[in-house]
Amino acid sequence: MGIERQKITILYGSETGNAQDYAHYLSKRLRYYQVQTVLSTLDDFELKRLVTDVEYLIIICSTTGQGELPRNAKKFMQFILRKKLPNDLFDHISLTTFGLGDSSYPKFNYGIKKIHTRMKQLGCQELSPSSEADELSAEGIDGYYKIWEEELLASIQRHIPDAISVDDEILLEPEFKVQIAQDSPEVVTKGNAKETSLSRNSSVKDDMANEVLQGTILVKERVTSENHFQDVRRVVIHSDTEISYAPGDTIALYPSNSEEDVEALLKSQSHWIPLADKPLSISGNLFGVQGGIIKDLTLRNLLTHHLDLSQVPTRSFFFTLWHFIDGLTEDGEREKERAKEFSNINESEELYNYANRPRRLVLETLLEFENNLEIPVEYILDLFSFIKPRLFLIASCPSKHEVELVIALVEYKTIMRKTRKGLCSTWLKSLDEGDKIVFSVHASNMHFPKDKPIILAATGTGIAPMKSLVENLVEEKYPQNLYLFYGCRYLDKDYLFRLVWDRTEDLKNFSVFSREATNNVKYIQHKLYEQAKLVGDLILNQDATFYLCGSNGKMPREVRITLVEILKLVDNMTEEEAEKYLFVMESKGRYLQETW
Repeated sequence: MGIERQKITILYGSETGNAQDYAHYLSKRLRYYQVQTVLSTLDDFELKRLVTDVEYLIIICSTTGQGELPRNAKKFMQFILRKKLPNDLFDHISLTTFGLGDSSYPKFNYGIKKIHTRMKQLGCQELSPSSEADELSAEGIDGYYKIWEEELLASIQRHIPDAISVDDEILLEPEFKVQIAQDSPEVVTKGNAKETSLSRNSSVKDDMANEVLQGTILVKERVTSENHFQDVRRVVIHSDTEISYAPGDTIALYPSNSEEDVEALLKSQSHWIPLADKPLSISGNLFGVQGGIIKDLTLRNLLTHHLDLSQVPTRSFFFTLWHFIDGLTEDGEREKERAKEFSNINESEELYNYANRPRRLVLETLLEFENNLEIPVEYILDLFSFIKPRLFLIASCPSKHEVELVIALVEYKTIMRKTRKGLCSTWLKSLDEGDKIVFSVHASNMHFPKDKPIILAATGTGIAPMKSLVENLVEEKYPQNLYLFYGCRYLDKDYLFRLVWDRTEDLKNFSVFSREATNNVKYIQHKLYEQAKLVGDLILNQDATFYLCGSNGKMPREVRITLVEILKLVDNMTEEEAEKYLFVMESKGRYLQETW
């Protein structure tokens, strides 16, 4: 239905998937205004097309950590920051931007601000007012988005008179062309998921141009005690080909869905079963597929290795799903209205209570609606998101053929008292030592000094890159002092790599155990403040680098607040002066942070 005419380019930078879903939702909304969209991550988009193809540009981007851009936006940012670019490079582009941020961070929406400012410097005109959303505000991200989208749609209709809305009850043509060769022989891969996963096209590079490699699992062992609540695994992979990495780099793993989950979905969509093992082909730009496509592609393989059945269903998911629910019966009509409600930006609370609060899975949702749900196989890529690779910081000293990881397996109970297990965790537990897997190496932009002190602050599995760095510096015999502030719960349950810290002569260890503390020094921020004189001297007088790694949320904020208090105490700085000092440290690469 409808002829999609003028193209609008939507580029997004997303770390956790939130910005990605807003971009997908907007793309689907614009199709109902008969506007053709080009949707891509910022880094996946061919940059020369900004000069040759783009007239209307929308950028949606989150900000991570302390003002960092998402990983899939950094290459784009590096390009537009080139000093030699002319000021009129993008004077043919009308631009609007939408940022997702958290005002509790000092660099609130810093990422989108940098992008927007630089694009304006390069000549971009305003398409509609830009917006910087605050998830901590009363209206939340959705409140900002609604206002921003209203102004954007009004502007688009002024710029493109043919952008006339059509009835959303109409099912538009699928964005991707999925074809199944029904008359061809079956491709038998059922029961061979491990072997099939290795057939990803290794010549394909992911969105950061990292080659996909094959390796063998040499070690997969639990490193937390059996009576500890969290199962943390040490995994050692031997690469079939030579690899190169440095401390601070990450490994991407490419997990698959369980065969049981795929079988459950096929049974719920019984019309898929005769097609499940027939050759399948896809036409179109598959932005978002990382790690390459399985060689002998079938519907079963697509569901097993590429489409995410374990994510929480999003607004853009329901925007497509409700069209496939048969509303002819009373029960079906009720379910169709319910799913449509979840796709409405004005019903944020209903979607949150149904999907986000209980951490409901896409597969669970489809099974819940299965009595009245029939999904045409042609729309499968319009409905499902691709499985994202899981990134893990490397724990080993650089080696040409081996890499070591520490992975905390995700398992918890929801408010519905259901046990949730992470997709990657379930996949990893299904693997045995000796199994082959695919992976890729992702370089970081971190650089560590070779002759000056380094303060290492970590919690949980955030200790991994600290081990890599310490072992590398010891091996290379660099003469410098290292100071470790490591926070975990128990000395004998989750204190990782204890032998490494004990045998490293140049390392001064200030580890702290929150469940064993007999005083108020329970967390690393407390230990840092207890050692305020030492920490202040290292930072102010010895040009030390501060490296923080661990879970996102309170910890990095409280560590930063503690450093501000230390600078105020040791050097009589004001709050503003201390904040500025840390900002300068960041700009010079002396304050490094990796949180998730």
